[in-house]
Amino acid sequence: MTSYIEPQALKSIASLQRPGKPDLLERVVGLFKSESPTAIEAIQQGLDSDDLPAVGNAAHGLKSSSAYVGARMLSERCRELEAAAREENHPACHALADGVEELFEASIVALDQHMRKVA
Repeated sequence: MTSYIEPQALKSIASLQRPGKPDLLERVVGLFKSESPTAIEAIQQGLDSDDLPAVGNAAHGLKSSSAYVGARMLSERCRELEAAAREENHPACHALADGVEELFEASIVALDQHMRKVA
């Protein structure tokens, strides 16, 4: 079975929780889930308009947020996409972007499963 998230990253976030404060892990995961579709859409729009700098910028942001919540496969794909955009490699950008949404969805399922376990 493929592991789409690294639980250690989530444990690191949870370790920052301060007593009496809103659940930090829940907030971070919630932000990732709500903000990432905007980046995915920006990647697609950049590809559609042949704006590789926009693709690279959106991939960079998604790479970082994915790494933070432990979605390493998604983060790695975004790193490769960012590099391909920087190199102006159109075919690679299209090929790499093709699986981003699926990796995001799989990462969300894994994050939701993790959140249910720790609740």
